[in-house]
Amino acid sequence: MRRIIYRSLAAPELDQAELFRLLFHARAANERHGLSGVLLQSDNRLLQVLEGPTWRLFSVLEKIRCDPRHTGLEIIDERSIAAASFPQWAMRYFNERTIGKAMALLDEAPPTPLSRLIGETVRDFFVAGFTAHDTISLSPSGVARPSSPRLC
Repeated sequence: MRRIIYRSLAAPELDQAELFRLLFHARAANERHGLSGVLLQSDNRLLQVLEGPTWRLFSVLEKIRCDPRHTGLEIIDERSIAAASFPQWAMRYFNERTIGKAMALLDEAPPTPLSRLIGETVRDFFVAGFTAHDTISLSPSGVARPSSPRLC
């Protein structure tokens, strides 16, 4: 059994509808092939953790590499594993709005060096996505910050 973690950039054609079609087909194919994993999205940035039998995993990865819906595929980590971290997830999906749920589910996994690696990779991915936004600006130093996160 093997795990591959990769990141890539979504092509402009990968809108929300196309992404959900991709997820639907990926879940069905992964169930047939005994693969599991999670896809994370932050704007046009994608990160995927994919696990399964080695030869099937490499076969699927080759199809993923050739998929025109994303570019710049970069392997972050690849290694042999004793068991899948997400055996119940044929293809789970999280984005900026569901990051809290993603992190809570990852924190529920038994602590192992591999699950810590995945958690750190996921955290780094979302932190990088949030810090890349130009719309985030800090208040000038002389301005008092609100004491409550509620809107006024």
